[in-house]
Amino acid sequence: MALTGFDPEVVRTSIGAVKGAYENLIQALGDDMQTQFIGGMSDKWACNQAQRFFNEAFKPSIDSLINNSNRIFESVVRAMNSAAQQWAIDTESSYSPYQFSVISKTMDISGIQENIGGVRGIDKENANSVSSKLPIIAESAKTALTSAQNAVQNCGFMGGNQASSLINSLGTIKTNIDNAVQEITNSSKTAIDNTVTAYSDTAGKVAEAFAGQQG
Repeated sequence: MALTGFDPEVVRTSIGAVKGAYENLIQALGDDMQTQFIGGMSDKWACNQAQRFFNEAFKPSIDSLINNSNRIFESVVRAMNSAAQQWAIDTESSYSPYQFSVISKTMDISGIQENIGGVRGIDKENANSVSSKLPIIAESAKTALTSAQNAVQNCGFMGGNQASSLINSLGTIKTNIDNAVQEITNSSKTAIDNTVTAYSDTAGKVAEAFAGQQG
């Protein structure tokens, strides 16, 4: 794309697309993980194994993903603002950088209890259904990242090498998401299996007991 006179609308559209993609990413990693996964498990899995998994595996992994994503998106928008500023200077125009504020989120695992109404164990069938949402949430997050990469690729006011570098940095988030989901899936399976072993005497009764406490 050949650029001549400074066009703030091009900048607004490009950075706006990146910011929109970022918001969708945090919706997936922050809100959906909180409501669909943690919220989904809170009335289906209650024991020390559950608390340990969420405290030692799930929360650190997702919190780290969000923090890393915040850092990378800040650098992407900063670089795009800088490139737009240079474009304005080169064309003897003025430019006011677009503001970008990260969305600070951490996983709240306080809803994962040691017992529900004195009952410990897991409603395995329904817990597995909740676990199956992990790759779906991850896919939503990666779709948002692809949108951000496309916005950088098509912005037109950055050098090719710089754009490629930013696109690659966004790509590392995708890799980190895949790794985190795989790790969480493996850790949760182990913890769930350990729960079933520890509370096998309540098998078939846990779901009924948990459901009774929710009524």
